[in-house]
Amino acid sequence: MAQEAVEKLVKAISAHETSEIERPEDIKACETWIGKLVKAVYTPQGIDKDENSQKTVRMLMEEQLLKSILYHMPEFSPKVRQDIRNIWLITLKSEKLREEVDNHFRMNPELLILLVRGYTKKDMVQTYGDILRFCIKHEAMLYLILFSSLVWQFFKFVTADEYEKCSDAFKTFKTILTRNNPNHKKHVAKFLKTNFDEFFRRFTALLEDDRYHVKRQSLRLLSDVLQSRENFSVMVKFISKASNLQLMINNLCQHEGNKKKGIKTESFHVFKFFVANPRKPQEIKDVLIRSKNKLITTLKAMEKDGTEYGKELPLLIQRLSELPEPTDGPSDGAS
Repeated sequence: MAQEAVEKLVKAISAHETSEIERPEDIKACETWIGKLVKAVYTPQGIDKDENSQKTVRMLMEEQLLKSILYHMPEFSPKVRQDIRNIWLITLKSEKLREEVDNHFRMNPELLILLVRGYTKKDMVQTYGDILRFCIKHEAMLYLILFSSLVWQFFKFVTADEYEKCSDAFKTFKTILTRNNPNHKKHVAKFLKTNFDEFFRRFTALLEDDRYHVKRQSLRLLSDVLQSRENFSVMVKFISKASNLQLMINNLCQHEGNKKKGIKTESFHVFKFFVANPRKPQEIKDVLIRSKNKLITTLKAMEKDGTEYGKELPLLIQRLSELPEPTDGPSDGAS
């Protein structure tokens, strides 16, 4: 049945692509055979325990059908889009097929371009995002994204006006930069070291964005990136720049408001790296000294706001208290 479904889908897609006008019967034929194929690749015990399911996926790759159904997905009904998503996820989850799937992507890098461009497709962002996040769990695909122009597109997607697109793009961006896997972290560290200036130039724009959800998620992602052991040299370079510290102080010491608490909390988890650094450059010390009293006032107020900061908050207050007073006299604590 699977082989017949593959052959019929090849013919249906060919008929659809060669027709001078879009014919509903061609779309319907594609949808029918995609529905049969999702049943052919799905098995309750998992694809790695079913040779017929594995054989079906191999046929899909050989006939370039994984690419074809992805390319035409916007033309299909919501139900069939979910069928395509499920075919892709079953394929990407397979350990037995991992090497073959990775090679398929290496030979067809346009697959990743199609997936990333999914963030431009209205009402389909989550479907493309789900597939893309599973792709990123494959080392070969992560590498293809990191060391190509694709990665830079996420700076545009995470600032999209549509909240759904922005939120899903952040989820994928976080998976790219912080997935807890040794090989994954190694590639991310290499990427950040190689592209430090460009990456943080773009990332600073996210931290300066006026929209609450963009700024808060960017601060949280930055904290996760900096605290990774593999990114130690990147973290040291970041916290040695006075403009980065000043940006954190501005976010930390802003006036109170219902939404400001979340920004303060996330800023705190980046700010602490600057204060805890035992080898602060003089320019960092100078900024901390100038803002000493304002910072202490802010941090003491945060002790009472109900958020759990553990032992880090009183330790930072102590470290700041040990700094010399500003040469122009004590700060009045105003932001």
